[in-house]
Amino acid sequence: MGLESLINAVHTIGSILSGAQGIGTALVLAGIMILLFMGIGFALWFLITLIKQLPKMTFNQFIKFMVFFAVILIITGIILP
Repeated sequence: MGLESLINAVHTIGSILSGAQGIGTALVLAGIMILLFMGIGFALWFLITLIKQLPKMTFNQFIKFMVFFAVILIITGIILP
């Protein structure tokens, strides 16, 4: 169900941009793609750094991390369906 929502969102964006023509549209799409790749790279860097820090955490830090991770999973679960 979440994948269908993503497909519908991409289709809607595509239909909006289908009427636009010219170099401006290409530049906007290029900028969006650059920001998307930078975001993915930052997320991967953050995840790798977090995994490296996991064995060094104290018990309280680990509990805070687990609560934070649980909240992120709950929010993701609410958004995707």
